[in-house]
Amino acid sequence: MINETAKHKCSRSGRQSITLLFLCLARNCEATLPKFFSYLDLLDNWGFHCTSIIGEDSSRDRTRALILDARGSRIELIDTSFMAEEPSRLKRMALGREALLDVYRARRGDENFVCVADLDNVMISPPTPAAVKNAIDRLRLDRSLFALGATSRPVYYDLLSFKANGQDYRSLNTEISKAKKNPLTYFQFHKRRIYKHQRLLTQPEPIPCCSSFNGFCIYNAEDYSLGSYRADDEADVCEHVSFNLSIIRQTGKGMLIAPELFIQTPRDHAPVGVFRFWCDRVGKL
Repeated sequence: MINETAKHKCSRSGRQSITLLFLCLARNCEATLPKFFSYLDLLDNWGFHCTSIIGEDSSRDRTRALILDARGSRIELIDTSFMAEEPSRLKRMALGREALLDVYRARRGDENFVCVADLDNVMISPPTPAAVKNAIDRLRLDRSLFALGATSRPVYYDLLSFKANGQDYRSLNTEISKAKKNPLTYFQFHKRRIYKHQRLLTQPEPIPCCSSFNGFCIYNAEDYSLGSYRADDEADVCEHVSFNLSIIRQTGKGMLIAPELFIQTPRDHAPVGVFRFWCDRVGKL
């Protein structure tokens, strides 16, 4: 239910409410979903009008039950369990996000902005309402931008979604698969190919790019509706790269990694020393 107090505060101060739709996929997010629901309340208390469409994909925990309990005028659940039938992870994600996009197009309301966000460890420390407001102000002022992606601390982590002139990580999945075959050099591969580049993309100023996600990305709603996550190479290329490039082809706009929009680097993506590196991997066996 929309926070009426927030609406009243917004109208009383003369500010126009910002309508923000979250489009999210959820699988085994029982631990962090309550944080997401509280985050929506927090944003509403800041004068946003937040809604969400969540696609739930064959969770083994209480994720689906929690979404059903919270479902109402602000939270909508769609079934994306069909994703489990696709063996390729990247193609699976493209299919799921395209399904959310289709629902959004069919039911589009008065949203000013769309936020695509991860609901797992990203929600442990999402961007503050002030950061979201500053990012949206930047989008409103600079019409050459279609989206702003989050950065993260201590490092930017999502190399697969990043693309800029001269920087492209579309082969990284294949490289990781090959590197795993040699345990003696696997950690060195991470230091050279992943940790080094994560640090290079951690900067205090905006980074212009063709694509980024990093767990949290805000789009102009009109531009978002023009995109597509599907592509001929979707089994090999991150779905966010395909989507963002499809918007660029239609609008000629660009995007930024915005330093004001930051999250906490997820523990399983942060650079670590060799001892922790192997402890984490042995623990998953």
